[in-house]
Amino acid sequence: MKTILVLAILIAVGLGAAFHFAGSQAKKTTSTILAFPDHAAEATARANVSATLPAVQAFAAENGGYGGLTIDSLRQIDPSVSAGVSLHDVSAAGACLQVTVRTSTASVTAPGGAIVDGPCP
Repeated sequence: MKTILVLAILIAVGLGAAFHFAGSQAKKTTSTILAFPDHAAEATARANVSATLPAVQAFAAENGGYGGLTIDSLRQIDPSVSAGVSLHDVSAAGACLQVTVRTSTASVTAPGGAIVDGPCP
């Protein structure tokens, strides 16, 4: 009788440990899966900045600078400019191009800046 009781206790402890381990792994998996949309939004924002940058450079080459640069002028050069694009600090010498997708923002300061995660400075 004692052997059966000890065996039942060992099985119960083993099952409890198994459920605890499975639960903690499920929590990690769920948080990883929920992070996928954020990672996708970051990548999309950076890709949209990269895709729009040639239109910004073409505008500057055609007009001798960035003065007068607008979203509409970018869309005349490249009709595929995405809806989340905005321009900041536009002057004859430069401009900052910013794209927001969901909660992620990427930007680049022209001329010659690198694409960074985050809004225009």
